[in-house]
Amino acid sequence: MLGLALALVLASPGSRAQAQEPQGAELAGRLGCLACHALTGQGGQLAAPLDGVGARLTPRELGLSIAYPRQRHSRAKMPSYAYLPLMEQAALVKFLESLK
Repeated sequence: MLGLALALVLASPGSRAQAQEPQGAELAGRLGCLACHALTGQGGQLAAPLDGVGARLTPRELGLSIAYPRQRHSRAKMPSYAYLPLMEQAALVKFLESLK
């Protein structure tokens, strides 16, 4: 009975479990994406700017770029983020999709 109650609490809106879901922008900051990519004029110049990336690439292409960047660009210097949990990869894709 206690397990069911705990499951219901964790599944409820505004619960701690949902608060811990990764936010794409926060994750991009933590991973240092702006060290190489620019966004709204801020950040690095070593890689393509992120402005408009959601209009240029499909969600599938964004996911591939995050997990296996050299499959899209053989000379990419970007590290692979395939090690990230799928939930975090999805959060990054969602964030990048929003940049249209």
